[in-house]
Amino acid sequence: MGPGGPRGLQILLLGAFTVRGGFDSHTFPPSPFPWCQDPATMNATVIANPFAGSGRNRLDGDRAVQLLQARGVTARLRPTTGTGDATDLAREAATDGADLVVAVGGDGTVHETAMGLVGTGTPLGVLPSGSGNDFARGIGCPTVADGLAAICDGRTVQVDVAHVDDQRFINSLGLFAAGLISGRAATYWRWLGGLRYTLATLVTLVDYRGQDVVWEFGDGTREEGRILMVEICNGPTTGGGFRLAPGARLDDGWLDGFLVHPVSAVSGMGMVPRAARGQRIEHPAVHYRRDRELRFSATGPVAYHRDGEPGVLPAGEHTVGIIPEKLSVRVPASWDAGDSGAT
Repeated sequence: MGPGGPRGLQILLLGAFTVRGGFDSHTFPPSPFPWCQDPATMNATVIANPFAGSGRNRLDGDRAVQLLQARGVTARLRPTTGTGDATDLAREAATDGADLVVAVGGDGTVHETAMGLVGTGTPLGVLPSGSGNDFARGIGCPTVADGLAAICDGRTVQVDVAHVDDQRFINSLGLFAAGLISGRAATYWRWLGGLRYTLATLVTLVDYRGQDVVWEFGDGTREEGRILMVEICNGPTTGGGFRLAPGARLDDGWLDGFLVHPVSAVSGMGMVPRAARGQRIEHPAVHYRRDRELRFSATGPVAYHRDGEPGVLPAGEHTVGIIPEKLSVRVPASWDAGDSGAT
C-alpha cells in the first residue's frame, strides 16, 4: 500500500476532497430566468445520456427539454441507448437543419455529441450532468444554469479540435497513468462524483511505474526515457476539475502538455492538492510544453483516455495535433477561454 498504509491514504483523500471543495455543485436555475433571444426560431435537438450523473449532478432528458421549452426553445429529445449513439444523433440533427444540438450528460456524452458536429457549423450547447464535466467548465458552463444562459443569451464561438492518430478529442488526451486513472475512475461508485478521479489518481500513483517512450515535439526536440503520466490539454481542466495545464485555451490553436517522469508515490501524492488548485508544479520530474503537433513511440500498448473515455493505443508510433475543422459551441456572453476552468 505504500507509506502510511490505508490510514495515510484516507488522510490524503480527505485532504484532496477538501481542496477540491467537496462534491461537484449542481444548481438548477432560479426563476425568473432570462428568455432566449428569438425563441420562436430556435429549434434544438436534445441528446441525453439517461445514465449520466447522480444525486445533485442528475439531470434527465425530459427535465432538460422542459427547461428549454420554458424559455421559448422548441426542443426535441433524443436519448442515447449505447456507445456511439450521440455522434450519430448529432450528425443526423445537423443534417436535418437543427439550429442547435444540446448535450445532456457528462464528458462522454458531450464528446460523442461533439464528434457528430465538428465541421458542420451547427452549434453545441451543454447542460452538464456528469461527474467530470471538464469541457463544460472550459466553456464557462459548470452548472445547468450556466448552460441555459449560454444557450439562450450567450454567443457562438469556434473552438479547436485535436486528434490522436485518427481519433478526435475536444478537451484532453491522457496517456500512461492518466489513461489508467480514467479507467479506474469509471469503475468507482458514481455518487463519489469528481472525487472518483482523485481516488483513482492516488491508487495509480502507488502501483504504476511508467513506460519507456520516444518523443518528437513540434519544435524538433527529441527525448527518450521513462514517463509516468502525460496529459495533453486543449481545455483548461481534466479529471473532474484538475488544472494540469493552467495556460490551456480552447481557441488558441495550441495543445498544452503536462508530462511527469517517474517519482515516488509520496512525491506524486504531494502534487495532487497543487494540481487540484491549478497551481503550477515546480518539480524536476514535471515538465510543461506547448505544441501544435507531436509524435511519440512506445514498445508496448499505451493506456489512454480521450475526453475522459478510457481505451488502449497499440504499440508503435502515434501522432497528436490540432485538426483544421472547428467545433461551434454556445458559451456565455462574457466567456473568455483564458479565464475558464477556475470554477
